[in-house]
Amino acid sequence: MKRDASSLCGILLAFGFMALGIGCAAIDAGHEGVLVEQPLFFGHGGVDPVPTKTGRLWVSPTTRVIDVDVRPIQYSEHFDIISAENAPVSFDAFLIANVIEGKSPELISKYGPNWYANNAKEAFRTFVREEVQKYPLFQLTTDPTTRQKLQDAIAKEVQTKLIEKQGIPVRLNRVVVGSILPPKGVVEQTTQTIIQEQRKITMVEFQKAEESREKAEKQRGIADRAYRESLGLTAPEFVDLRRIEVQKEIVSHAPSALTVIMGLERVGITMPPLAAGQ
Repeated sequence: MKRDASSLCGILLAFGFMALGIGCAAIDAGHEGVLVEQPLFFGHGGVDPVPTKTGRLWVSPTTRVIDVDVRPIQYSEHFDIISAENAPVSFDAFLIANVIEGKSPELISKYGPNWYANNAKEAFRTFVREEVQKYPLFQLTTDPTTRQKLQDAIAKEVQTKLIEKQGIPVRLNRVVVGSILPPKGVVEQTTQTIIQEQRKITMVEFQKAEESREKAEKQRGIADRAYRESLGLTAPEFVDLRRIEVQKEIVSHAPSALTVIMGLERVGITMPPLAAGQ
């Protein structure tokens, strides 16, 4: 009976709050609720310096609840800028930060819920541009240590010249600079240039190989002519001699007895069967 009476009182109380315009707000885990009082007639409004933690709370019609996520949030920016040697580069940079727990009322009071867009975005972009423009294109795109140097330098600028100087109650987790590449059009143009250069190199090497082969053929012809003249043979006789030498080489590697019939330039000769190795 007492339990039924308690439930009934709870229901009546909830309806009473609703009748008075009192609302209910829910604060999720990892969030804080900042109460902003906006009285209609008397008193002074303002931000409650004590945030509301996870759970539900009842608020009056003149009180607004601002939900603040105190977990790390990633803010991304895209860049198409010029390197130190006036070469275009394209990349993304990321700032990861979170509102300090218990400091959400101070953040809302000083900078509002859109603190990054209103107070940090342009400063962050400026820090990134200034650091990237200190390096030439080749170092930005090929040296793996350059990105780490950029990240460290930009993080230091954000921490000292933005967060600490302006007193923004946020914690900087890290700064990340993505892969730095020339714009797509520049990459395609560079690729075509490399292909053309490689084609030129291939043609030059092919021409050199042909010239070497031609030179070797000429040298062999000169050597054959000197050899023929040293033997006192005519051109047809030398051709016959070369044929016999080739057939002799074939016979020497034959697996069994072999009969060779050759037509010569001068006379036709039928050679008797020769055993392999003879």
